[in-house]
Amino acid sequence: MQKIKAFIYNNPVRVAAFVSSTVALVISFVVPDVPVEPAIAFVLSALGLGEFAQRAENNKTDEALFTEIPE
Repeated sequence: MQKIKAFIYNNPVRVAAFVSSTVALVISFVVPDVPVEPAIAFVLSALGLGEFAQRAENNKTDEALFTEIPE
């Protein structure tokens, strides 16, 4: 359980993208009126954007950690 908490803490954008994608996918299968194709398109775009945003945040964090503080 500690590993899951650490992953969520270190990758909040990826987790948010995964949760929103899961909700959209489940709703598309539970509610028969919702077309599956747009839901799958949303899932793929949310996961891709979540991954991109998390990598951008990780890069900013890495740059900030290795930048000297001006005095």
